[in-house]
Amino acid sequence: MVNTGPFFLGALLKPFDRTMKKNILLILFVVQALALHSQNNKNAAPTKYAVVLYTGQAVKRSGNGKLIAAHWQINGQSSFEWQKDISEEGDYEIMLSYATYARGFSATISTQNGEHINASLPNTTGYYPAMKDWANFNCERVQLPGKLHLHKGGNRLLLELATTETENSIILNKMELVPVAKKAAIQKDQDAAIKSRPNTDWFANALYGVMFHWTSQSMPEHGQAKPYNKAVDDFDVDAFVNMVVKTGAHYVILTTNHAEPYFPAPLKEWEKNFPGHTSRRDLVQEISDGLGKHNIRLFLYLATHVYARSDSVDDQEFTRLNYTLLREIGERYKKSVAGYWLDGWYQCYEKHPQFDFEAFYKICKAGNPGRMVGLNSWLYPVTTLWQDYWAGELYTIGNASADRICKDGPGSGLQAHNLIVLQTENWLHTMKDTEIPSPHVTAQDLAAFISRSKGKCPVTINMQIYQDGGTGEEALSLMEQVKKLTQP
Repeated sequence: MVNTGPFFLGALLKPFDRTMKKNILLILFVVQALALHSQNNKNAAPTKYAVVLYTGQAVKRSGNGKLIAAHWQINGQSSFEWQKDISEEGDYEIMLSYATYARGFSATISTQNGEHINASLPNTTGYYPAMKDWANFNCERVQLPGKLHLHKGGNRLLLELATTETENSIILNKMELVPVAKKAAIQKDQDAAIKSRPNTDWFANALYGVMFHWTSQSMPEHGQAKPYNKAVDDFDVDAFVNMVVKTGAHYVILTTNHAEPYFPAPLKEWEKNFPGHTSRRDLVQEISDGLGKHNIRLFLYLATHVYARSDSVDDQEFTRLNYTLLREIGERYKKSVAGYWLDGWYQCYEKHPQFDFEAFYKICKAGNPGRMVGLNSWLYPVTTLWQDYWAGELYTIGNASADRICKDGPGSGLQAHNLIVLQTENWLHTMKDTEIPSPHVTAQDLAAFISRSKGKCPVTINMQIYQDGGTGEEALSLMEQVKKLTQP
């Protein structure tokens, strides 16, 4: 590396006159700028124009690894080969979505024509300071230097990962091919997405909220579960709202459908598509009205991969279900629903890569242009910028966000938001004749984490809930302590 420190430069430039010194400094500045430009671009933005190659779709693989969810967890060296049809001939830039805490990884991407790109892979950064568990990783979308020329029709692409240490591990989610010819269109789409977002000041300053997975599978503390409609009819809204007030939460994320496509309200379109899966009582509106008396806002969780049947329908039907069902919900509740937390989007996008996120974003605003939208891609880089905040499914306490807009990790470019679980990784209470588990965090640790995130990144705490709408005594007591510590 060339030494460009101040003492070295001073000695180097001493023999030259003032004009020559300015010229040399200008040259050095340009050289440094070019060197920085050639480095990997961490936190590259997603684009609908990319051709996506998922690790699970590779036709050949080598190395010591295993497929988990939508990524390969690899130890040491490995390779992935894809056969991919390209619709337009041209130059393509390469983006890798990966996570590693280890130094010394490099990548080589080559085509059947002998072209190749070599790049070192920097450590990824984000929420988790270390990989203490299989689900503690910071996956980022990184643009590699250089480009490859691909032909229209079939192309063979080979990705080879090498490391200086055989024990080094890396998580690989996907490789994306970005057409250079679409650069202007990509930038235009990204600018439009950012410009369309509502003001998120209230959310950034909300301190924390609570999430409840109250679903068709929720169990009471004792005895048999009630049929869904009976459970909706018997849900004590006043007691639920009073419990939420005690937690000190500024918003609630309420699960409406989860593993099964039920919805706790008399929605006509939902009932038409899922007969017998709606309720007579509008529990959503009653909860929103009750929370609203205390200035607590309501978000709805919906499992997109379930209600839109992503695994079993074609693109047209997937789009129809998303548009029809979300439009009805938005127009019915208007400002009573402040936001959506939409699950399953890394799965949905892999199944339906031509989905129009811009049009869907506008559908999600039906009845309330200020409604906030988050599309959950778990720990993988976000699928689109056409959303307002990072869903942030994180489980445990990690690094507090240093910025209001995520600058690293999978949510880069979005309003920061962290979602953790208070009890266990089971989001809902489904065990018969059992109490809700004790919290796995202390009030002091949770309050300190919330305080470090204050004004930048709201923290959502998922609390397990019984079928009658109550929660565990230990959990409620802990949240009351958090309220005292953070809102004296």
